[in-house]
Parts: sequence; structure tokens; C-alpha cells
Amino acid sequence: MKYKIGQEIEITNKFFLNIANGKKVQVNPGDKAMVVKKINENMGEIIYISGNAKGNSQNINIEVDTKIDEEEIASRIMKQI
Repeated sequence: MKYKIGQEIEITNKFFLNIANGKKVQVNPGDKAMVVKKINENMGEIIYISGNAKGNSQNINIEVDTKIDEEEIASRIMKQI
């Protein structure tokens, strides 16, 4: 499955994410992240938008379409207004 830039994804498994200063935060099922960048054909960057890892980014193995998910981004903007 290809993901679009701006698309929100839901985490389905529990794991620990290494962050600055050697610390770790727990990522839980149900936490949400947003696809922000395509790195190459098999890797993309996400930023966690909920849970303990909120605000942290991670490169993961996903296929990212270079098209932007306009509806998701517009929806987020309208919620903040």
C-alpha cells in the first residue's frame, strides 16, 4: 500500500522509539502519526501526532506516493481554525 504525504496513520503494534540523549519512549497501538516525507522508494518519514512519542519523527519502511493528501491537510487546518 502506498501512503500519501499528509496522510494520518495509526500504529498497530507496541514498541520503543529511541530519541535524543539515548532516551526511549513507548509507542502504543492506537497512537497516530503523519507521513511527512518520501525518502526513497521503500522508506518514508513520519511524525508522531499523539501518544508518548508526539512530536518525534522516525524513518520507516513504507511506500510513499509523492501526491499530497489535500483532504486530510485541509481537514486539519479547518479543525484548528
